[in-house]
Amino acid sequence: MGLVSAVTFCAERKNLLIATGDFPPWTSEASKGQGFVNHVITAAFARQGYTVYYHFLPWARSYSDTERGEFSALSYWACSEKTQKTFYCSDPMHTESYVFFHKKTKAFPNWQKLSDLKALQIGATRGYTYTKEFWKAHKNNTLNIIVNNNDETSFKMLLKGRIDTVIVSSITGFLILNTKFNPIIAQTITFNSKPLVDNTAHLLFPKDRKNSQHLLKEFNQGLLKIKEDGTYEKYFDDLITGKY
Repeated sequence: MGLVSAVTFCAERKNLLIATGDFPPWTSEASKGQGFVNHVITAAFARQGYTVYYHFLPWARSYSDTERGEFSALSYWACSEKTQKTFYCSDPMHTESYVFFHKKTKAFPNWQKLSDLKALQIGATRGYTYTKEFWKAHKNNTLNIIVNNNDETSFKMLLKGRIDTVIVSSITGFLILNTKFNPIIAQTITFNSKPLVDNTAHLLFPKDRKNSQHLLKEFNQGLLKIKEDGTYEKYFDDLITGKY
């Protein structure tokens, strides 16, 4: 079934086709519930009588395709000033702390502003939000930022000594280290306690689709219900105990 016909089919059957990317444990085809965030979205919409299907894409493409209205929503993104120009943002689903991972043997600067990190080679992932200032520093070459297609590649570069630090969600970082690398090697890595940013995670609905505001209201109502009945708390307990 083609994408256009699939979207039409979903609209007729009160099913939803949502774009997403791979960012375990938050979103992942290989994870329980297709990741914590997607599990929450599925449960919230189920309370409102919807069935959700996910289409996994590279992050930048998932954003642009949903922005054009090819999908009912995008899971998931920060609700930035740029995002709000073309999307409606849901109520926040959770908060992520983006921190700088580094080798325990390497002293990390006691930084207060991004310019304090100018001596470091920083691994980042293409398509992630981080902060406007972070990407501006990359564009202006005021920070030495190496952009990779995924976090695992950045960690491999860190372990080989090709970069000094990796910026990633703290939970995601430890999941990658503990599942993709030898445990002994993973124990050589830590992170700096000062986060770059604490981002709230949102489901985005494209303003170009006529039913987006209705779906936004439906989702927010469903999200409130699963928080009130304990479902969300159970999922979060599973998240922090590594079940995603």
